[in-house]
Amino acid sequence: MSFGLPLSLACVIALLCGCDRKEHASSAPTAPATTAPLRIGTATIQGTVTLTGKPPEMATIPNQPCHAGAGPLKEETVVVDAAGHLQNVIVYLENAPPAPANSNLPAVVLDQKDCRYVPHVLTLGTGQTLRATTSDPTLHNVHGLCSVNEPFNFALVAPGQSKDLTFSRPELFQVRCDVHPWMKAYVEVFSHPYFAVTDAGGKFEIRNVPSGSYTLMAWQEKYGTVRQPVTVEDGKVVTANFTFQSGL
Repeated sequence: MSFGLPLSLACVIALLCGCDRKEHASSAPTAPATTAPLRIGTATIQGTVTLTGKPPEMATIPNQPCHAGAGPLKEETVVVDAAGHLQNVIVYLENAPPAPANSNLPAVVLDQKDCRYVPHVLTLGTGQTLRATTSDPTLHNVHGLCSVNEPFNFALVAPGQSKDLTFSRPELFQVRCDVHPWMKAYVEVFSHPYFAVTDAGGKFEIRNVPSGSYTLMAWQEKYGTVRQPVTVEDGKVVTANFTFQSGL
């Protein structure tokens, strides 16, 4: 189904190659690169992230205009199940030891479905491919608000179209669609492999961690960052749970 674009959206299309380098999704810290010797580990860190207190009400987005068959959406700033388990939290090691480079990592896909970014939060390593694609029969622009890596802004107009991107430096940034302003996602790039995003049950797992003592970080787009110390030994599994406070 097609619809006419107002003048403001026509201007968006004309400016797809531009991007403001000063914008940044969050001030949450990212794990910097280090120059320590490479270490290979066999420890696992796993846990659950929970929100205590009453979760905030997520607004319903009418999702118009999008395309035929695209129904209303729910805001995804806080996604929590009935037990308080918090989805879309990035968990990672701060000042992590470097690991051997892996050039065979699969592409991480950021799709656009019914005028919604899927997934809402994703992670990948430096040099790994981010494949931005669309499942929608409508115009989107993929606008990456990078401030450390090269910003990007390009259009996808038909189902199956895609564009591959890579990033050379760690950074957390927001991706948005200027045509449909409710569409946003968060991407964090790491210079090491010790990171995860919590699933619908608030669970995460980070594997192959070298033995040692670290600071484990958890970032959520509304509540910011919490941290805790963690010590791991090769061949063992350590449980590290996080709690965010809703304030309600």
